[in-house]
Parts: sequence; structure tokens; C-alpha cells
Amino acid sequence: MSDGPARVALHLREIGADAERVDARSFAVRVPTERRGPFAVGLRVGERTLGGEAFFMRAPDRHRETVYRRLLAKNLGPGRWRFAVDDDGDLYMVLRTPLAGLTASALDDLLGELSVTVDESFDSIMQVGFDVPAPAPAPPATAPDG
Repeated sequence: MSDGPARVALHLREIGADAERVDARSFAVRVPTERRGPFAVGLRVGERTLGGEAFFMRAPDRHRETVYRRLLAKNLGPGRWRFAVDDDGDLYMVLRTPLAGLTASALDDLLGELSVTVDESFDSIMQVGFDVPAPAPAPPATAPDG
């Protein structure tokens, strides 16, 4: 067995991640996001790769093709996390990255990238895929009296 799981455990501690060991090669990590709240991601250490999987949201109630098309288009971007769909149409985020050269900083960047991607995507996908009203605009700022 490689030292990969021990290295990943050390890196998770170094970055202060909210993580727990699930088994010899797997970790459950809670990644903070602004839009969706804490986001659970499973990390699996392979012999040469680090894999990640996180549930993004259940299958859309409406406009599925539009939702899937938008998320597939995001997969063409530079990020390392990709959107995926299971047999039920539920949406996931997945990662496969080389384990060689993985540092605490690189792992922190991967988890940060997940958080940013969720925050950039969640509200718009909810509005398209579900009967959710758009957020109300903020009232105009007023000058304080005095």
C-alpha cells in the first residue's frame, strides 16, 4: 500500500479541513460554501490518483436538458471538478487528479475550487431546474440620518 492515504490525511490536517477518515483510503470532508452551506465530499486515495465525489443536487424537476447542457458546458472550462449525472438524473461533482506532487496547498486549492464552483452554479441551476422564485432584489441603500 502506498503512503498516499497518510499524506492526504496529513494535508487535510495541515489545511484545517473538517474531515474524518472513513476507511483506509477514504475521507469524508465538509467544504464550506456560501450558497449551499457545508458541502460533503468523499475523497478516495488510489495508487496514483485522488478521486473526489460530491452530491450536488437531485434530478431537476423541469428543464432537465437545459440544466444538463449548462453543466456539460461548464465541464469544458479550466476547473478540475466535473459535473456528472447518475442513472436517476441526480447531479454530482467528480474529480480525478494525480496523487504525485499533491501538497497541502494543492489540496486546499482543489477544495476551494469545489466551493467556488458550487457557489457559481447552485442558484442558477436551482432556478432553471426547479420551481424556485428568483431572489428578491436588495432594497436601495439609504443615507443615515444625521
